[in-house]
Amino acid sequence: MTWSVVFRRWALAALLVVAAVIAWRGGGSARSTGLAIAGIDAGAVDRLTVASRGSASTFTADGLSWRQVEPYECVADALAIRDTLDVLAALPAYQSFASGAVDRAALGLDRPVATIDLDGPGGPRRIDLGRRAPAGRAWVQVGDRVISTSDALHALVVSSDPRRWRDPALFERLSPELDRIVLRQGGATMALERTGQRWSMREPIQTRADAEAVGRLIDALSRVRAEAWVADLPAGDTADVARFGLDAPAGSVSVSMTTRSMKDGQVVANTAEQAVEWGSVVERGTGLRVARRVGFPAVVSLDERALASMDPAPESLIDGRMLDAPSSTIKSIAIDGPAGRCTLERREGQWFVVDAAHPDGAPAREPAIASLLVALTEARATAMNEQGAPAELERTSISVAGFDGAVLGSLSIVREGAAGRFGVECGDALLRIYSERLLLPLEPGQYVR
Repeated sequence: MTWSVVFRRWALAALLVVAAVIAWRGGGSARSTGLAIAGIDAGAVDRLTVASRGSASTFTADGLSWRQVEPYECVADALAIRDTLDVLAALPAYQSFASGAVDRAALGLDRPVATIDLDGPGGPRRIDLGRRAPAGRAWVQVGDRVISTSDALHALVVSSDPRRWRDPALFERLSPELDRIVLRQGGATMALERTGQRWSMREPIQTRADAEAVGRLIDALSRVRAEAWVADLPAGDTADVARFGLDAPAGSVSVSMTTRSMKDGQVVANTAEQAVEWGSVVERGTGLRVARRVGFPAVVSLDERALASMDPAPESLIDGRMLDAPSSTIKSIAIDGPAGRCTLERREGQWFVVDAAHPDGAPAREPAIASLLVALTEARATAMNEQGAPAELERTSISVAGFDGAVLGSLSIVREGAAGRFGVECGDALLRIYSERLLLPLEPGQYVR
């Protein structure tokens, strides 16, 4: 410890002693009130503004819930706000002095470390928080009184960050009924769209998306939370946007949902969009990435887990099944390959095989049918390839039709040798690759009893 540090600490101690002496000299105006602020009903306060750490936030009560209304609207943590109001209502007054009888600057009240403005049935109140003192004490000013009290309020407002009272969720009320999700990372874009209950990938390739995987993505996005609040940017402050690397975001996620309603006999569509983008700046020494919700002034930091949930691999969202149809909807399966042709037909709940040797159909082997249906409708690809199957491999074509005669899928299947992996093209320029252990009977003779 250097002598300069020792000197500064002794000077600070002397300053506090002088402040106490000055306060005691004003003993004629000193009085003990029991509570720092009498008559506060914590349950009746309906508006609260806290200024701390260079920013101010205003919260309003709506029944038992609270919302932040400034600097932007969002859900607030009602429990944290109520705890603060309870502490405020019970704040003790060890000593109370007229503000003109003490050195306010010495007590840190000329430049408060935080201020609290609250409103309710008793009218508006303002509390200025000054310096902390030894033994768990602190100075506050309420109206024209300077009060020595406990530092419990300082612990909630100064040591902590009232901005944490904001809802930390970056996406608000996400629903499985989203219409579109767009994820961007650098120059790469992945776009997902929903039609009815089915999801499709539009970029980087066009193919079927896995509805369950998209549902997990939506759930993960709904749980993305701010790690901390970094700043509240004034509207149009492009300099700060650039300072955080948000002028050219490193990545972003946008979601949109369209709702329809009747107005004057006409169907009116309303599309709501939410977007989160993160910058190229990583907070030094933390690994946290700076981000913001587009259209809102708050700049926050995100941890690596939150970023990872907003940057899934495209293949993790692709439907890895050969068919997007339940096995109960399949009426017939036509197989045409090197081993010959056959058609499998369901007749009154029983499967028959139709080929050159059985033109009228013969009962099919149930285990083979069961293996085929599981492979077509439930098996998941272990890998995917946009290059397609090698041309030299022999192909087997499978056409699947439903009970209404509609084609449910047309597949082209290859295999890496007699015991290798299967590759399946489903008409979307993507080769889905399945394990060599997949039970996928492709020879007509495997279905004949």
